This record gives sequence, C-alpha cells and structure tokens, in this order.
Amino acid sequence: MLGKIIVFARNHEHAVLLSHLFDEMYPQYGGNFCQVIDNYNPRAEQLIDDFKQADNELTIAISVDMLDTGIDVPEVVNLVFAKPVYSKVKFWQMIGRGTRLCLNLFGPGQDKTVFRIFDHWGNFDFFEFHYKPVEPTVTKPLLQRLFETRIALAETALQAAEPQLFELATTLILQDINRLPDDSIAVREKWRTKHTLSRPEVIQQWMPATVADLTSELAPLMQWVSVRGATDALELDLLIARMQIELLKASGNFDDLKIRLLDRVNSLQMHLNPVREKSEIIKELRSAVFWQNVTVPELERVREELRTIIHHRVTGAGVPTPIKIVDITEDPARIKSGQRSTTIAAVDMKLYQQQVEQALHELFESDPTLRKIRRGEPVTEEELEKLTSLVLTQHPEIRLDVLREFYGEAMPLDHILRGIVGMEPEAVRERFERFVHKHPKLTAKQTQFLGLLQNHIAKYGAIEIERLYEDPFTLVDTDGIDGVFRNEDVADELIHIINTFKPNLTRESTHS
Repeated sequence: MLGKIIVFARNHEHAVLLSHLFDEMYPQYGGNFCQVIDNYNPRAEQLIDDFKQADNELTIAISVDMLDTGIDVPEVVNLVFAKPVYSKVKFWQMIGRGTRLCLNLFGPGQDKTVFRIFDHWGNFDFFEFHYKPVEPTVTKPLLQRLFETRIALAETALQAAEPQLFELATTLILQDINRLPDDSIAVREKWRTKHTLSRPEVIQQWMPATVADLTSELAPLMQWVSVRGATDALELDLLIARMQIELLKASGNFDDLKIRLLDRVNSLQMHLNPVREKSEIIKELRSAVFWQNVTVPELERVREELRTIIHHRVTGAGVPTPIKIVDITEDPARIKSGQRSTTIAAVDMKLYQQQVEQALHELFESDPTLRKIRRGEPVTEEELEKLTSLVLTQHPEIRLDVLREFYGEAMPLDHILRGIVGMEPEAVRERFERFVHKHPKLTAKQTQFLGLLQNHIAKYGAIEIERLYEDPFTLVDTDGIDGVFRNEDVADELIHIINTFKPNLTRESTHS
C-alpha cells in the first residue's frame, strides 16, 4: 500500500491552495485522497479519524496545527514542511509524526524502517540540526529499464497463470538479447552467458538461475545497445510494459499510466500522413469502450501500432501553460516563536550570518578584540561593546547583539561570534599539543580523527560531543570516538579538551 503523507501548511488559505494545486495536477485522485485538516473544517475530527485508519482512502493530510503533535499514524512515511517552525520543541514533535513503527507496510515482511522529510523552509538549518540527505541514485539507461520491466512482466504472467502472456514477454526478451552488439568489449566478456540465454528453450524453462543471469548479467549490458533515433519508441515500450504488469495485478496504478499514454497520443500531430494512417487505433484509444475490458494482448497491439509514429508528437509547441504565482502574505501577529522573539525572519537567519561573517572578516587584521576571539582568548564586555559599535558604524544594517535572540541570552557574544567566524587553526592545535605529546604512539586512525576534530573546531569554534558519532567522524570508524579511542581514560581526556572550547555559561552569563 502507499504510505501516508502529512503536509504542514502555514495557514488555512495556504492549505486550501495546496489542495487545489494537487487536484489540478492529479484529477484522477479527486475525492477524499487529499484533504485539508484545520479548525476551519467542521469535519476536522472525523477526517483525523479517517486518516488514522490504515485502509482509508485519505492518504495526504494538509494540516494547519492540528496534526503537529499528539497524532499517531504509523503509516506516515513522508513529512512535508511547507512552513517555517520557530520552536525547537515543536519541531521535534512534528518530526515525531513520522517515527511510529509500522509492520508489513509495503507487503509481508516489508516493514517501515525509514521516513522522509521534505524541508522547504530550511528549518533544519535554522535549528542547526544535522541530518542525512537522501543519496542521489544513478538513473539506469532506458533500454536496461525496459529489459528489466519485461523480465518483471514474464514473472507476473507466470504468477497470474497466463502462459500466452509469458510467451509474449519472453519473445520480447529474446529480441532484446539479440540486439546486444557483439563488437562491444563488455558484451564479449559475457559471451557465454549471452549465447546460453539467447536460446529459446533456455528462456522458456525460466529457471531461477536464468532469471538471476538475465537481471544481473545481461540487463546492465543493455546500455551498449544504440538507441539513437528510437528513444520515443522505447519509452512507449517501457510505458506499455508497465501498464501490462499493473493490469495483470489489477493495480490502481494502471489508471495513472493510462493517463500518461493518452497524453502522448493526444499530442500526436494528426496533420502528418504517418499519423493519419494510424487514426483508427488513435480513435479507439480515445474511446471509453476500449478501456472497459482492455487486455494485455490489446495493449501489445497498441504498442506495435504506435511505436512507429510516437515520435511525431508536439514537444514544447503551442501555448505554454501559464506559471502559477503563489504569493502568500504572512500575518506577523500569527507568528509564534516559542520562548524567544526576534526582529529577523527565521528564513533570513543564514543570510544574516553571512552578512555578519563578511563584516567581521573586514576587521580581522585591524580589530584586537576580534583577533582575541579568533585565538580563543577571553574578552571583556567593554571590548565586545566596542566591537559591536564598530561593526554598526561601518555596517548600519548589522547589530551583533541581535544574534543573542537566536542563541539565547545565556550564550556569551564572543562564543557566538566564534561560532560564525571560527578560530585560528594554530590556536586550536595549541590546545591539543599536550595531548599529542602525552600519547606519541597515536595510530593513523587516531591521527586522522584528531585532524577532522581540529578542522571542525577551527571552522565552527566548538563542537558538541554528539557530533563525534556522526559523519565525517564515523567515516574513520563507525563507532565514532568510541571506536577510535577505545581506552576510556584517553577518550575522556580528549573530551575534556573539547569542552574547553565551549563557554562556561554559569560563569560568563553573569556579565552577558
């Protein structure tokens, strides 16, 4: 089944707009699939109950405050932050909507193990939370995807007890195998496998070893087949193959693929002679009667008829779809910022930090207070006030004291600035010198770890202990500092040095 989605919208008007956009883009899902849940909807409580039911049609809930906390829906696999969040506690509570375990969500034995967050407002950056971005995947070549889909079609036909459809799929698979170029070095290296699997009697037996070789050995070789001038036809082949699979499975995804096929058919240029010659099949496809009892062989007939003309589609011509302008004005009175308020919008915080950093860099050589901050030396409140006045004089738009609103009043300003501009690498190394001299037999792994640690502190001015168990430190050892320094006394000694870079809030907050 498809996992559920919560979209956190900014206000009622924003939620309604997102709902309308969804209905425009996916009219086939009209109805209860996507619903707005907020205080303006008198059925909000009923909709929440519907959303909690695993088998209910309601899949996408666009929420305004009502689903932020206290709602447990194990099927939720996607959280979309379409608004800024100003409270760290609330942010974590909202993230918690995706952490509920769900067994067999995607089939028997396929439990929910992860969920995804789409953060469109930079909330992670605002709270300086570290996260693991989704790794980009390499797209497989078109012909490889088609070959693998045809293997899946053969498997599905066997499971559905449709021998004729299995025969159809294996015939296409054999045709693809015979297209492999023998002059390719990669293909020649797999010559024996190719020769064996190109025999119809081997394919017809469809042994597990045969399927494994088709998938792992021959499918990657499809990238060496030239597809020049045939891309449109091959994309149609892939679309039809997927439709045939979904039809055999009686899946709801068939309707989505059907719409994509009709979009391609409707974009054909009917004034061209080759297209006019196929007018009968085009009219047949456009009729509702054709789709009432459509079969896999009929879809195969459609593929064979259209693949020779599908490249005669209109691409990029005609009147372009106007760009929808989304302009939502925020009501300042409705912004809740937890325990702190600020004169700077959250989404502008990173930009403001960059402006501060640029202004301070201009003063590195001339201002003694800034040099002391960069070296990690203590500074007085009087020195900080002079630095603040100097920056304000040269850059009227920058007030250093505003930074306290983001980091908390207890955080000393010099440490806030050090976190923005970093520390001098030499000053950082000096604090680790005694540790290095005391342990002259450090391993290569330990030396690498220390290098990463000092570079991080030089860049950010300090480091939280929790970061020592995250990337890039886990690239040295998956257990972080515990795996690199297995002697607890040595690890504790290193942590003591790390803590010297942090502010003593009890001592320094008295004059902040």
